Amino acid sequence: MDWIRSVRLLRAASIGVSLSLTGPALAQDAEPDLKTQIRDFVFYVNVHQAEAAEGTANQILSQGMTPRELLEFVEEAGLQNELDEALGKALRRDSLEPIAGRILTMLSDGRLQRARDPNEIERNIDGLVGGLRERLYSRERLKAAGEYAMPQLIDALLQRADIQLRTQVQRLLNESGRSSVIPLSVSLMQIDPAAQEQVVNVLGKLRYAAAAPYISELKDKTLSDPVRSACERALDSIGASGSTAELYRQLAESYYDEREELTAFPGEDMQLLWSYDPAIGLIPSAIETKVFHEARTMQLAERAMELGSQGPSALSLWVAANFSREIDETPGYDNPAYPPSMREALYYAVASGPVVSEIVLGRALADNDTQLARRAVEAIERTAGPGLIWDRNSGQSPLIDALAYPSRRVQYDAALAIAASHPRSSFQGAQRVVPTLASSIRFAGTSYALVLTEEEEQYRSIRRVVEGLGYEVLPFGSDVSEIAEAIAETPGVDLVVTQAATGKSELLIKAIRSRPKLMAAPVYTLVASDELPRLRRLFSNDVSVMVRSFGTNEEAMAAGMTELVDVASGGVIEPDEARQFALRSLAALRDLSVAQNSVLDVSDATTSLVSAMNETTGDVRLEVAEVLSRISRSSAQSILAESALAASGTERIDLLGKLAGSARRFGNQLDTVHVEQLVELSATGDDDEATAAATVIGALGLPQSEMVRLILAGQ
Repeated sequence: MDWIRSVRLLRAASIGVSLSLTGPALAQDAEPDLKTQIRDFVFYVNVHQAEAAEGTANQILSQGMTPRELLEFVEEAGLQNELDEALGKALRRDSLEPIAGRILTMLSDGRLQRARDPNEIERNIDGLVGGLRERLYSRERLKAAGEYAMPQLIDALLQRADIQLRTQVQRLLNESGRSSVIPLSVSLMQIDPAAQEQVVNVLGKLRYAAAAPYISELKDKTLSDPVRSACERALDSIGASGSTAELYRQLAESYYDEREELTAFPGEDMQLLWSYDPAIGLIPSAIETKVFHEARTMQLAERAMELGSQGPSALSLWVAANFSREIDETPGYDNPAYPPSMREALYYAVASGPVVSEIVLGRALADNDTQLARRAVEAIERTAGPGLIWDRNSGQSPLIDALAYPSRRVQYDAALAIAASHPRSSFQGAQRVVPTLASSIRFAGTSYALVLTEEEEQYRSIRRVVEGLGYEVLPFGSDVSEIAEAIAETPGVDLVVTQAATGKSELLIKAIRSRPKLMAAPVYTLVASDELPRLRRLFSNDVSVMVRSFGTNEEAMAAGMTELVDVASGGVIEPDEARQFALRSLAALRDLSVAQNSVLDVSDATTSLVSAMNETTGDVRLEVAEVLSRISRSSAQSILAESALAASGTERIDLLGKLAGSARRFGNQLDTVHVEQLVELSATGDDDEATAAATVIGALGLPQSEMVRLILAGQ
């Protein structure tokens, strides 16, 4: 076994990676104190002394031990069974659940650290050829190590010196399930034909679809008849068919969906990416779990494209995964799968063209992925021209569907993208674009929340927290059907908070998701402690749902809601962002009116713009006035006159200028009262105001008698 150890040492030196944490042995004289503390904790839990149990648990955790040190101390002290029983009881009590969870996590981490220690793996591989008891123990430990044991297991499988060891390793791999599939698969193309046949036979017996594209590629390229036959048998056993490129694309889709069987270490912060170098062996690279699936999706989609995947499906999948990587990635993270030489995700999206981005948007809408939808719409806005998006038989597209998406940000983005393309022909949904742009001027800065509780007292308590975060809260109701009218009248619901009786939370969330206006809204749900573990597991992959205990205090609730909305939808629309939406929408409406676009009728925004004149200030109000000055409706011209006459200083002069523009374009649409007030202002105002008012009068084309009256008034 010395040559195997040499190879392992060489690999460790080459990749500079340690896959375990170990610590020094605990000082012997600390044992009695810690042992007493653990027994005290067990005693206090059993006699329902929660405060004393919590204090003792904190003493245990303050020892500064590593997880592995704590685990091995507990085992050596013979306290494992009674501590496990006490922790189980503590986890069912609200007051002790957090501290008990920390101890349980430490013990679990300790087991993982020990199982994944390369020295421990080495000993356990050697133990596969020991006595019966040693073999059974070693097999269980190697299975617990999972993928972390694969570099050394593959070395042992491929060596030719110890046939008995090779046989035991192959037997172990045949029983190891999914943990060996990807490491074995990525090694296939880099090992010799005899080893290829051996590995393919193992993969065929495991029957995991994740191995299919690798086996198919080997079948296509091998020059060995025995290897090709083994590949064909394995593919039949797996039930895989189709081209190698398509199999890679299908596997990429499965990773994008974050399928459970493709996640080696669920609930952990890190996963492993695998590569194989014949000179070194199997090489692991640690990667954050939050971007692991995206990395694998991109790798596999790239391979599908290299092998000739037809159409935009693989490319659009790569673009979607790259956007998701950028959204999920921790700022400053050195992603091993995305080197600095790669550009930002938007670069590749816009270079791929609007059709690819539209496919990405369709995927985002189907998945209720708000942040991905916004990235896709941004790419479409930058690249789409007239007719390129909706020139199809159905007259529909994801971009048009986005106008009805529950997130107002996505609605606004989609309307802006459509307006920017200046469509030349009508399409289904065109009538929603201008009103959506107009609504962003009035409602973008207001956040709305829905609170659903069993009792009105609970509603009032939660409402206080939600209002403290700046939301306008809809009326009380215990179910969405009770306040359907209020939901329908709201521009959009930015947060849903629920507190239902035991057993009803899951059904309530399903009812919420069944409403089109709520299907993507972030949901913060408070549940009973005994439901907490199950519901957290149920929604563990849904970033738009956060599950917390009934006992959560108001400060923690507020922090949780803020975190949820930030992750699920990019946070609330702050005043600066609302102002930018308003200005961009006004610019789009102005451009449409200047271009006299026949598809998107700016006059459809008249009612909202008239209201906005009374709700906005500063440059936003002047931009509203500019758009109104380009709408041929009497109500538009009247509100300009009213606003100008009610204003003062430079704002009055600016608004009179907008009114004059309306008069030049559409003539006089004012009533007699407004005309008389303008004539009066032109006669009595200071020079600048009088000239501005006189300009309006001239543009209105009033009778010459009015001009004579002004001249005489001046004398």
